[in-house]
Amino acid sequence: MPVYNGEPFIREALDSLLAQTFTDFELIISDNASTDGTEAICQEYAAKDKRIRYIRQTENRGAAANFQFVLDEAVGEYFMWAAHDDTWTKDYLLNATNTLTDRSISFCFPTFKLRSIHLHLTKYFDHCKIFKFIESMDRRERVLSFMALHHHSHKCNIVYSLFRTDFLRYAHQMQAINNDGALGAVILGLGRGKMVKNAYFIKRYRKLWPGALSFLYAWFYKDRSKEFDLAKSVAIANMQVLFPEYIKEIKLIVDLYKPYSHGSYYRILGLENKFSNY
Repeated sequence: MPVYNGEPFIREALDSLLAQTFTDFELIISDNASTDGTEAICQEYAAKDKRIRYIRQTENRGAAANFQFVLDEAVGEYFMWAAHDDTWTKDYLLNATNTLTDRSISFCFPTFKLRSIHLHLTKYFDHCKIFKFIESMDRRERVLSFMALHHHSHKCNIVYSLFRTDFLRYAHQMQAINNDGALGAVILGLGRGKMVKNAYFIKRYRKLWPGALSFLYAWFYKDRSKEFDLAKSVAIANMQVLFPEYIKEIKLIVDLYKPYSHGSYYRILGLENKFSNY
């Protein structure tokens, strides 16, 4: 659990993890030099539960370095990044670890809900329709299907999966978490996943999650076309390095990206006319 100034929400996250029916785990907390009450809360919980190892950084390392730090510190067979403001249903880890007894599976993708903390709103995604491709034996299908999902599908939650530790370390060497979308593509390029059933990861937001009000995105991006085109160029350049064998298809996909619009099941609009497979 990398954290910075998590005082308002970290208690609920810790309570959620410590209440898991699967109990054989170590919880590594790396406090990125918080300036609020995070340290006192973590010290309180660490004193009560020996599974918690709390480390306070002497200075703020930046989010990506803090994510890297907890991964480097892990010693278990499996690994999961846990955000300080999220929660998990009590059987989440049990179901995920049971799924990973299948050695052909490299990670368990989180069945997730989005929740507004202050507005008390929840959104559920039909994972079987949107993310079924992660279980495909076809590497090309996994990578391109992930790329072809609009970001409003919240596909980047894939980085909060439960992984085989060595697998995630290898993926993270290729692409750091500072670009979670690219890391997600690398993860799917390296291995197959499986969705965790009958247990949920709840991605929480203080107000509304990105994409909740799509019409506002249309207004917000109306004068930012050059900025968005630059971001697409950077994405293509990154994918050229990571997936040169698929770059022709990826260029077609990225060319169809829009900041706020998407087709059925969050597919990029127009994709159906470009690839017969999808």
